Amino acid sequence: MEPVFIASGILLAILVIVSYYVTNGIGTMGAPMRQFALFLMNKAPVGLVDLFKDEPGSGSRTWMKYGMGWFLLAVICGFIGIWHKYDPTALDSLASIGWSYDDGSALADFTSTVMGISFTYLLVGGCLVAVTRAANNRLASEANASMVAVLYTASMSFSLILIPIIFRFVEPSDEQSIRDFITLMTTYVVSSLLFIALLMNVLATYSVRGEGTSSITAWFLIMAIVSRLVGSLYHVLGEITDNTQMVWLSERVLDGWVPLALIFALAYHVIPHAAKAPVWSGSLLNANMILLFVTVPPFFMTEANAGELLQNLGALLLTFSMLPLFAGSLNLLATASANSGSVLKNPGSLAATLAMFLLPIFAVGGYFTGMDTLTGTDKMLSMSTTIDEGFMFTVGGLMMLSAIFSSYPLAAGKKLADSSRGTMATWFLMFGGLTATITMLIGNFTEMAVLDSGIEDAVASTGGFYLTAAAMFYLVTIAVVMTTLVLIRTGTSSQRLKEVASTESDVDTYTLVEGTTTTIQQLIGRGVGVNTTLVVGDSVDSEGGSTVIAVSASLYNDEVTEFPEEDVDEVPEASDKGPNKQLVMLVDYLNKTKQTVFEFFKSIDLDDSGTIDGFEFQQALISSDVGEYPPWELEGLLSAIDLDKDGKINLPELDIALAQIAANYGGADEAEITEPATEQEETSATEQPSYTAASLGKLKKAELIDIAKSMGVSTSGTKSDLTTAILNG
Repeated sequence: MEPVFIASGILLAILVIVSYYVTNGIGTMGAPMRQFALFLMNKAPVGLVDLFKDEPGSGSRTWMKYGMGWFLLAVICGFIGIWHKYDPTALDSLASIGWSYDDGSALADFTSTVMGISFTYLLVGGCLVAVTRAANNRLASEANASMVAVLYTASMSFSLILIPIIFRFVEPSDEQSIRDFITLMTTYVVSSLLFIALLMNVLATYSVRGEGTSSITAWFLIMAIVSRLVGSLYHVLGEITDNTQMVWLSERVLDGWVPLALIFALAYHVIPHAAKAPVWSGSLLNANMILLFVTVPPFFMTEANAGELLQNLGALLLTFSMLPLFAGSLNLLATASANSGSVLKNPGSLAATLAMFLLPIFAVGGYFTGMDTLTGTDKMLSMSTTIDEGFMFTVGGLMMLSAIFSSYPLAAGKKLADSSRGTMATWFLMFGGLTATITMLIGNFTEMAVLDSGIEDAVASTGGFYLTAAAMFYLVTIAVVMTTLVLIRTGTSSQRLKEVASTESDVDTYTLVEGTTTTIQQLIGRGVGVNTTLVVGDSVDSEGGSTVIAVSASLYNDEVTEFPEEDVDEVPEASDKGPNKQLVMLVDYLNKTKQTVFEFFKSIDLDDSGTIDGFEFQQALISSDVGEYPPWELEGLLSAIDLDKDGKINLPELDIALAQIAANYGGADEAEITEPATEQEETSATEQPSYTAASLGKLKKAELIDIAKSMGVSTSGTKSDLTTAILNG
């Protein structure tokens, strides 16, 4: 069996085991393991950890501050690199101080590495804030998190700066092998030890979260760290044993899974928090979480030097990688649209939303160029590198700004300083990064077209494209400088932020009906926090969210009883379970607005077809203040009302559903909501809506019996007898 299959199986098994125990805990071993982890983090290394503060938020702030410094260095080097492509002699004046400039590949590698370091710093720092909000408002050891951040910078600085300087004095024959070995150990082994400490800190923090609660961000962050640890191990083993398949797999994990997991981890915290709305689709979320770690991401692809089977399998997994990326982006964009006003006002959520908008675009470009690289055809030359760099500086850069503008104020407990400058920096980075990438791609395409022409003396004139790309990328540099200033001003600001922890819920008010019973745990599970206002007996509008109606707390149970399908010859028994909460809210709305079912149905039948589809019903719920519900919830509601299962709702079906709710729910009177009143005539409170033989003929016998019961007519006989009794009643 190929080594890559064994390694992949082990990796997936580790991720499944970790995911299971992160979600379900480790039982009675949880408390002892947490105490042991706290002992290690607070005591080792002896004396070193004591040099750092252990105040809430200090660890997250340290990660983001160091990341900002690396980010500034990365964009400066990125600008110089693009300018060098335009003018290779631009830096020749530095030769007098020992600068030995090559064709630009060394600077490109350095820029890519520095960008990866800054990306890791800022997104991990932003995710740590989300983990603390889901737990006890602080990391298990803030001092240890700060220490790890400092040591990670020290190790990376040694690998990138000190090692090249040291080996300038080593004999050339011995330099390469020794240098590669030390770089390998520093970059992968030492950093892995540091991330083990970070993982212990995250797990110890997450273990004290509220009972029955979970965090999507924490899950993605833990999976990213575990993947990084296993991927680093695979890379070291592959390099030592000269196993190219193992190295290729480790590169897919480290350059694909880990960055994308961190992107989604931060986005699933920033966007729902700013929109004050839950994640739009659970199905898309599951697809995003699961498929991301079983496919081959399209970014930073390298050639698979393997047999035809492995190449075909890699190409197939590369194609499937579009699914989790599109699922996650669509899900988060739909979540942001639930309260777009709040999202656009916050520079951090704006940056994350723009990143989710651009991610599918770069994913498609990365797919085509990555497929060319994977198969080794090399038809697109450097276009794959351009896409990868554009992805990191644009999508990755926007997510890094999101961490600064959204997570850093929460960690510092201060209001974001100069949000208008933050918004400007976000648009600068998005526009500059995207246009620079497109311009570079045009230059790459021009060069490729000239080479494919077959003309020997043809020379591709790409200087103008690189000059334009450098000018556009300069906006990215300006954006990062502006962001650095915003971070400094926020850190030194005296304006305190009221909400710094998850104990202050995003739910402002929650309504209960008098006489109902519930528990604190159930309320917390529904998003209620210690500062949420509980209103008994009244209807209130939750700011930034859907309308909350005064109904029984038991109606918010996830196990909602739908109208069951019954045998046509079986007489239904009275339901003893609670009604659907949306229908109850609709009944209350009709009572308050003094509308009949007939009038309400005519107002929502937009095309006058006599039936309403899912879109019409969704718009009706929104306009009636019942609220906006995602497709998976609306589908169940439609199924409960659609008695003949034709996919649409007619007037008798809606009347039956609301009549059953009114009969079982004390807050509304059945006669009141079904009364067909007009301006010309006055009817009694017990008059039933009109039915036709055609509409009744579509219903089951059990449904006809329900109508007959509600009208007080005979409930015996065949369907024809029941229809006649209803029409004559």
